[in-house]
Amino acid sequence: MPAETSVHSDLPRRWSRWLPFMVLAAAVLAAPIVGSVRSAQAGQDAPAPDDEALRAGAEVYNAVCASCHQPGGVGLAGQFPPLIDNPNVDDADYVEDVIRNGLSGPIEVNGETYDSVMPPQTLGDAEIAAVITYIQSGFAAPAAPAPEVDTGPVAGTDLPVLSDWAYYVAFAIVLGFIALVFGPRVIAVINRRTVPWLDATLKSAVITVGLIFSIVIVPAKVLEFETVQKLSRTAQDLIAVGLWSGALAAALLALWYVHRERRI
Repeated sequence: MPAETSVHSDLPRRWSRWLPFMVLAAAVLAAPIVGSVRSAQAGQDAPAPDDEALRAGAEVYNAVCASCHQPGGVGLAGQFPPLIDNPNVDDADYVEDVIRNGLSGPIEVNGETYDSVMPPQTLGDAEIAAVITYIQSGFAAPAAPAPEVDTGPVAGTDLPVLSDWAYYVAFAIVLGFIALVFGPRVIAVINRRTVPWLDATLKSAVITVGLIFSIVIVPAKVLEFETVQKLSRTAQDLIAVGLWSGALAAALLALWYVHRERRI
């Protein structure tokens, strides 16, 4: 018994010695992983423009641009370059500069030279953004607005506001019941050599779910906040690494504590 007490009393000193290095190493290892995940998410296909943006862009294009560049952006041979399949229109800043400041002199598009003058256009920011979206979509035809249909009140929407909390209350009751039944077995002191399989399974499940929630779910949800999304990519990565390393450190401390108390 004295030898076991000595070993347990020496654990905090051993953990406290190596814990800062473990957290720092985990943060360094997590940084490129988090960065690659964020880059992969950013590299996914951008969402298609909505029909409202396409309708606004088509309206501006037909009123201002179609007389020269022709409907559908096919252009006019030798005079006005096409906009469809024109690699220059992929650069939104270039297109905006041409719209605002005009363009003159010869220009080559897809191997054909055009030499004409495009005067500056007096369009607002929203109109320019809309027409660029329409052109870059490949002149996609926007869907017609869906007719508004009054189907009457949806079932359940006229119920009192408190009824919306019924699901949360029911979920809380179920969790409370589970904690009441299995909680004592999860936190009970055990003999590691003779621990029942049910207790070992419950403890393992709680540890696994806790690690997933604290290390994976919580950082991911925080990064989805609108305030965080407005920050730079570097700031977002630093927040992600900080949350991840902090959760890992807290998990290691918790595991050390319950192990010292002979609960796992």
